[in-house]
Amino acid sequence: MNFYLIDWIIVFAVAIFFIYLAYATKKHTQSTADFLAANRCARRYMLTMAEGMTTLGTITIVAMWQMNYKIGFAAGWWGNLGIPVGMLVAFTGWVIYRYRETRVMTMAQFFEIRYSRNFRIFSGIICWVSGIVNFGIFPAVSANFFLYYCGLPATYQLAGLTLPTYHTLVIILVGIALYFTFIGGQIAILITDFFQSFFCNIVLAAILIIILIKFSLKDVFDSLMISEQGKSLLNPFDAGKTDFNPWYFVIGIVGVIFNRLSWQGSQGYNCSAKSPHEAKMAGVLGGIRGWGFMYALFLIPIVGYMIMHHPNYTVEAQKVHQLIDPIQNEQIRDQMLVPMTMTVYMPIGLMGAFAAVMFAATIATFDTYLHSWGSIFIQDIIVPLRKKSFTNKQHIWALRLSIIFVGIFICLFSSFFRQTQHIYYFFALTGAIWLGGIGAVIIGGLYTKWGNTAGAYAALISGSFLATTGMICDQLWMSWYGKNFFLTGQEVYFYAMLVASALYFAFSFLGKRTNFNLEKMLHRGKYKISAKNESDNLMESDRKFSFKKAFGITEDFTTGDKLIYGFSIFHTLLLFSIFVVITALALIFKFTEFQWKAYHYYMLWFTMGLSLIIALWLAIGGLHNAVQLFKDLRTSKKDFADDGKVNDHDYEKETESNKLCEVEPK
Repeated sequence: MNFYLIDWIIVFAVAIFFIYLAYATKKHTQSTADFLAANRCARRYMLTMAEGMTTLGTITIVAMWQMNYKIGFAAGWWGNLGIPVGMLVAFTGWVIYRYRETRVMTMAQFFEIRYSRNFRIFSGIICWVSGIVNFGIFPAVSANFFLYYCGLPATYQLAGLTLPTYHTLVIILVGIALYFTFIGGQIAILITDFFQSFFCNIVLAAILIIILIKFSLKDVFDSLMISEQGKSLLNPFDAGKTDFNPWYFVIGIVGVIFNRLSWQGSQGYNCSAKSPHEAKMAGVLGGIRGWGFMYALFLIPIVGYMIMHHPNYTVEAQKVHQLIDPIQNEQIRDQMLVPMTMTVYMPIGLMGAFAAVMFAATIATFDTYLHSWGSIFIQDIIVPLRKKSFTNKQHIWALRLSIIFVGIFICLFSSFFRQTQHIYYFFALTGAIWLGGIGAVIIGGLYTKWGNTAGAYAALISGSFLATTGMICDQLWMSWYGKNFFLTGQEVYFYAMLVASALYFAFSFLGKRTNFNLEKMLHRGKYKISAKNESDNLMESDRKFSFKKAFGITEDFTTGDKLIYGFSIFHTLLLFSIFVVITALALIFKFTEFQWKAYHYYMLWFTMGLSLIIALWLAIGGLHNAVQLFKDLRTSKKDFADDGKVNDHDYEKETESNKLCEVEPK
């Protein structure tokens, strides 16, 4: 084993604390809206930190390490092309503002309002299948991490039986996440994810300090110069032959725009905000959230690369090889390389603290995904099919049983599925079953009056078909032709988006035309809801152009909001300006590896310093929001009829003078 007693004490103490915290939220979970959306009481800082934790599961961290170990600073450089895109998406409230204005609990509830009940059910099935298959390898990667990082034996004895440690870990991790979700729904998830994020930032800051004290950054950067031609870890213009080449990041940037809010793995967060304005501000803060811990996580694989390649660390490299060489599955061996390098330099106590971080990250992702996919099955498939509504108690129990089913499925999937691609490519391939076409459906539904049901079906079916075909080819191509499928998961994803968009436009705009009543769906104008704590003040009546409106600044903005916006704009423009200037200089003067090394070295120090300030700022705001959340949950009104059902197609039953959806002659 790699662990000492103090390491195990830290892990179990952290686990017990979060289990108790989840239990403490039970009394606040009384209605369906509580279980699904935390009764819409969450504020910006808490949303920012908690939702950030859901994207930082063990599988995401391992996938990030797997990628960064291979590409270093180089190929990731092209991800900077997305900086202004991310800024505009966040500042304008692209998709999220209008989605929150609809007041729906799930995306498919919006589809019923905008398209039809049958499309809601169909899309719910596609979304659910894509989601649980994508979720399927999460327990596998997480269990493998703890198995190898903690140095656990492959089997153990219990009551005279020899049991596999891997499968036991899968069951334990999924079981704890099920408890969190089962006991308190979205409220438990929101609270525990926030405090897990708080804890993780502290430990990752400590790890960053240990790395900077223990290793010379000169050795780290010198080791990055040891790479193959065309696979530079420092020079982005010499990194095109890596598995994660610049096109991988360009496609990702397209996906940021096209599929805003499309992925429903954290759909509970999409509807938990106290108001559309709070949802929008959480999106703005989310743009700088990653700076709180990303550089500790980024340095870990870079230090791992140094240990495996620098001549001064051959002894440590041999120890790592002794740990990973016995692993037979190539993908698992690749995933565990960086975690095993940590075992040769992490001090006692901090080994356990980092395992606790990974435990927290695992549970934060698992409980959010269990909640999302379990809820989607009930809300978007079962509820629309039922003629009689659930009672409040029946509804919550139906959600819980669905969540348990998802937990059982991912345990079985992780036990039998063999990984053949990098984790990020598996994400792209399985996610494309849903994401390939749904972006066109969401954007068309929120921003056009002419988008229709036929276009929605065409986009979703085409995207799902192309992605499913790509997944089948990926699994069978090696046995058919002796080599990998000629398209990566990311490329399949891109072509699916392209085809789906074309078909949505063709069937909607060129086919049977409609004139949908967006004002009513978005509760604007005469349909505006006048309620305490609601901020639906963006009016369409004022058509005059202004830079404030162009950047999404409305009358809801306080002075503090404008300062946050100003800082975010400055931060974004600074990073993008640096990217543009350095790229231009590198093209003009042909930067050498040494010059790229110098740039990345000084930029690393700058960003690490700024990251600590941002992490502290978000943590203070988050703690304040956590106190406010409990206060709001105690005093807010419980609406037991607010269960996500579109009753009697209220949006379609309009007078002849004001129909929601009128058919226009061609």
